Amino acid sequence: MLQRWLRFIIGAELTGYVLLGWWMHSRDESLLAIVCVIVLIGALWRVSHATGSFLVASALRWREGRREPAGTAWAAWVGEFFARLISFNWSQPFADAAMGPEPVVAGNGMPILLVHGYCSNRGMWWRFCKRLYTARIGPVFTIDLEPPFASLDAFAAQLAKRIEEVCAATGAAKVFVIAHSMGGLVTRAYMLRHAQAGSQRIDGFVSLGSPHHGSDLAVFGLGACVRQMQRQSGWLHELEQGERRSSLPKPPSWSIYTSNDDLVYPPETSRLDWSDNIVVDGIGHVGLLFSPDVFSILQSILQDKVVSRRR
Repeated sequence: MLQRWLRFIIGAELTGYVLLGWWMHSRDESLLAIVCVIVLIGALWRVSHATGSFLVASALRWREGRREPAGTAWAAWVGEFFARLISFNWSQPFADAAMGPEPVVAGNGMPILLVHGYCSNRGMWWRFCKRLYTARIGPVFTIDLEPPFASLDAFAAQLAKRIEEVCAATGAAKVFVIAHSMGGLVTRAYMLRHAQAGSQRIDGFVSLGSPHHGSDLAVFGLGACVRQMQRQSGWLHELEQGERRSSLPKPPSWSIYTSNDDLVYPPETSRLDWSDNIVVDGIGHVGLLFSPDVFSILQSILQDKVVSRRR
């Protein structure tokens, strides 16, 4: 579904450029002027993808007297620009072509399941899967959580089904889950709401920039899932209380997040009490999936927990 939406937006944008070019040509503008105007508009539109949330998060930091490590804000914005440029103009609108068939990476270790975040699809993991392929870590599977604005509980049910499919396809008893942003909450809901399956099927869990305690910026989003991701939401409170009451053992878990996050704010809301928390600097929210430094951290975790465990 999201693929179609994104392709429609790109198609509408290109149609707009054609109409603009035709209008400028009818006014006897030069070809150079037409090209320059279209390129400028396209560039400004794509710069805005990474700038809007960056400015809002920066304003919140300024209001609260927060200081980011020197030079990291600029580095995070640059990385975030390219991450969103690739993911929203290529890998997500054309996810089927970018990612290929499942498993997206072959191998004979414990299956890895990648769970995307809010208003995204499996194409968000394009660069990350390229690195897993180079490192020969797999098999790797993905999931598309749809429709994009459904509740986190509906997504958790989809995840439960997908985990069973991966286990059936590979013959493995367990999977290792890596989740970005909202996907971390979906995975926690799966482990709690589908307790019996969760206790048996997830052998390790890494979340990347997940709003475990909600995000102040969730008020700007749309859909049931966004309302559930707001700070101090009833859904988050029930999730945390349920985890405290649960007697089921939790899998080895890691929460990797960035101090420069411009969508999960404040960044420390990504800390998870029952996991190992790792903070990085100079990386944006989507940039977590594109950062070689973050992948190096994950690779060391996966080498120990996934590659060394054969079915």
